[in-house]
Amino acid sequence: MKYFSVITSLFILNIFVVVSLLYFANLTRSIEKENYILKNKISHIKDQININEIEYNIYSSYEYLQKLHKIYFVEKNKNNLNERISYFDIKNNDIKNLYTVGIKNY
Repeated sequence: MKYFSVITSLFILNIFVVVSLLYFANLTRSIEKENYILKNKISHIKDQININEIEYNIYSSYEYLQKLHKIYFVEKNKNNLNERISYFDIKNNDIKNLYTVGIKNY
């Protein structure tokens, strides 16, 4: 009888541990899903900020973008000065060291 009570108590304890592990695993999985969604939102906002910085530079200092174009791209057309580069042109060329310009709010 002594062994029977020990075995049943350990069996009940194991069932309790398994149920509690499943409960906490479910909680952490939902937190992990929320973190994944937040990470995607943050990366989308970062992309929007980068696009906005390029658009800001297009309207404020076109000469700066021409200098960037000379640094990062091989000049194909010198005749067409109105051809502007975009963020997607820079992104599609897989440039390793791409520097963006920060915007200061006054």
